[in-house]
Amino acid sequence: MAMNIEEVKARLGALKGVAELFLGPKDVVAVDVGSYAVKVVLLKQEGPSIQLKAWGYLPIGGKAEAPIDERKISVVNALRAFFIEKGVKVKDVATSLSGNSVIVRYVKFPRLTKVELQSTLATEAEPFIPFDINEVQLGFHILSEIVEEGQKKMETVLVAAKRDLVTARLEILEACGLHPALIDVDSFALENVHERTRDPKETAATLYLNIGHMVTNLSIVENGVTRVVRDVFISGQTMTKAVMKAFQCEAPKADDLKKLFGVIVDPAEKEKALADGNRDALGVSQAVGQVARDLVGEVHRSVDFYLSQGPDRSIGRIVLSGGSARAKNLDKHLSAELKVPVTVLDPFSFVKGAEGVPEELRPAFGVAVGLALRQNRDWE
Repeated sequence: MAMNIEEVKARLGALKGVAELFLGPKDVVAVDVGSYAVKVVLLKQEGPSIQLKAWGYLPIGGKAEAPIDERKISVVNALRAFFIEKGVKVKDVATSLSGNSVIVRYVKFPRLTKVELQSTLATEAEPFIPFDINEVQLGFHILSEIVEEGQKKMETVLVAAKRDLVTARLEILEACGLHPALIDVDSFALENVHERTRDPKETAATLYLNIGHMVTNLSIVENGVTRVVRDVFISGQTMTKAVMKAFQCEAPKADDLKKLFGVIVDPAEKEKALADGNRDALGVSQAVGQVARDLVGEVHRSVDFYLSQGPDRSIGRIVLSGGSARAKNLDKHLSAELKVPVTVLDPFSFVKGAEGVPEELRPAFGVAVGLALRQNRDWE
């Protein structure tokens, strides 16, 4: 049975909003609940190093379109088994949300104290939120104070998550005997990994494409601050469905074909496929390539919006993460189309003891590693 919002507040210790939950206990387990798999990460600061103490990639099973209750049972069973098998004793959890039930807006409010904004948040936020204000959980983070047209204002990140989404995630964690210590947004969690992996000398912004099974989180990070957040519904599943349609096959075979052939970007490779009559490679490349072109269009729209916000802005590189980031040649294809260097994220590159995490799975842990690092961030 679903909890009402008062129960949610009580169980979270008087929940005051997504952004305010960034402050959590010293040790937290990151639980990233995706539509295809649950990713779990436990990190520990040991001297100057960050150590990986436990990790898990837990396929949910069943179809992404399966009933919510069925998927909930799968997630709960997988998490329970993981904590028992790994002997993880930490029960405080960092988790995150994304999708069309989560809205992120960058707004300028009259300059107020944090306490004053908290007390008037619903009124101030209502014009910017496309949902009934009574059906969302609100949070905020103040970026900076500015003066605009002689008026003192503050740049603020406003986050609204539908309460039923928050409640559903809390129910999953509590069914596993876990305590939800903090709730984040997927793109903001990636910001933590960005800070650990970026070249400190870089001045241009970085665009992240966290390509999951059902949704792609697009974000642009400038000087350590995420300035653009969008969720785009062009994803790994979109590619798989395109291959299914082209080959008139079921999803498992289409997924295998997608991983095997990906996109052909080398002219010589294309010529060889034509000469060999490799119709599978050519067909998959055409199907996945069309989806990639649609994704490129969404990237262009987001970049144009970002560049319009101020002078001297530029995108220096693009980083792919998520379960579909390693689709064959996708990085090369996007780099050729967007004329910007594209790399695939390894969120464990700065973590000790991560040798056992398979290379092909690493990009899928971007959000989870970012969540696990929240214990080391000071948001005050």
